[in-house]
Amino acid sequence: MHEFASGDFHGICSYYRNSVSIMYCIQPQNLLSMGWPAETDSAGLLRPSQRPISNQDRNDGMSLGDTALVAQLKTLADERLARVRRKMEAEGYDLVVVASPENVLYAAGYESMGATINRRYDYAALITRDTVLLVAPAADFAPAIDAGLIPDDIFPFGKFFFSGSTPSAHTAVRHTSFSDAFEAAMRRVRANRIVAEKAYLPHTAIDHLVRKDGDIADATSWMFAVRAVKLPFEVRLLRYATEITQQAIDAGITAARVGMTDKEVASVVASRMSLGGGLPRNVTVVGGERSALADAMSSERPLQKGDLLRFDVGCSYYGYKSDMARTAVIGKPSSLQSERYTALLEGLLVAIDRMRPGTRARDVFAAGVAAVEDHGLKPFRRQHIGHAIGMAVYEAPVITPESEDILVAGTAFCLETPYYEPGWGGMMVEDTGTLTEEGFQLFSSSDRTLRIVAD
Repeated sequence: MHEFASGDFHGICSYYRNSVSIMYCIQPQNLLSMGWPAETDSAGLLRPSQRPISNQDRNDGMSLGDTALVAQLKTLADERLARVRRKMEAEGYDLVVVASPENVLYAAGYESMGATINRRYDYAALITRDTVLLVAPAADFAPAIDAGLIPDDIFPFGKFFFSGSTPSAHTAVRHTSFSDAFEAAMRRVRANRIVAEKAYLPHTAIDHLVRKDGDIADATSWMFAVRAVKLPFEVRLLRYATEITQQAIDAGITAARVGMTDKEVASVVASRMSLGGGLPRNVTVVGGERSALADAMSSERPLQKGDLLRFDVGCSYYGYKSDMARTAVIGKPSSLQSERYTALLEGLLVAIDRMRPGTRARDVFAAGVAAVEDHGLKPFRRQHIGHAIGMAVYEAPVITPESEDILVAGTAFCLETPYYEPGWGGMMVEDTGTLTEEGFQLFSSSDRTLRIVAD
């Protein structure tokens, strides 16, 4: 996934706020070439029961396309809000103000489409001990009600118009700007101690909070702490997002051929994730020497015999992210390709084995890097070899050489050992799982060896 410097959490926040959801479409006749069941409905779409649900999810009631999942998601939203309020009470805060897409969804249960596509989207959720208020553009008013928020607790600003017999409250201009709407929402709140997501809030909102309570705590690390240990249903959503992703990578490897472009392979991967119910977020599929470019876009370059083909892919499923990587080679791998990949895989396996509650993140890093170098790939230089994951791809902690963070059961992580050499190529293997009292339990199960594409 995107490469950040150690501890660059503001960079993490900016990157994911600016990311864009990408949806891809394919024709029904192409499903067979992707290894997908060909039976579709009259509109050419897979019915919900045909989506790739794991046996575990079939057995425990997580079924797509029915009301059960809707109810489960509502229960999860209530549990997340309760967590936020417990931490507020324990630390004596009266108000939490969040404004990043992940934290608004986590605390308020609302996912704004506008916030996923607009790099400077002004909105915020205000969480008190007994109320959830939303300040957002007028276009968010109806979707927020649809998500379960109370109309009187939404403070829309700007203009948006519905036609027909729409209630006037849905089209009336209640506030002209974010600042006006935010101040109106704050008049509903009595707060002596406030924690706010300063990196995302407009300066006008921060100024208003400072006037309310001169000492405003920062909510960035505060919310990371709330979100760190995953609820049981969060784990299931993360697992399913990973299953969609690994099936998509497998479909891309199966479809890849000499003469096919990176972009064509990427479209197969993205389409497969979409058909599984995921929103493709990062689809890095690069071949040849360009495989050394960590976050490059796919190109129109045709694949050639001997090329490395690197996949670093993720999606979002009801707000929960996936992040996986695999590497393939077009035709028989060279001895150098095989040796280097073997070293990277050994490093990953050692890192997975070291993931235990109570272990320092830096010790996992040291063990993983040492294993790569012990198997001949030396020096192996990395700023990190993994990161927590949840509603954001990059969450805290990150597995860095400096990190003193102690691993805790119930957290979810991606572990990775990438190698990038300009002029030669790049390869990586990355897996996702959850840390239990017994060790690291993988979500991903697909073949992690160097995959061979028939030339």
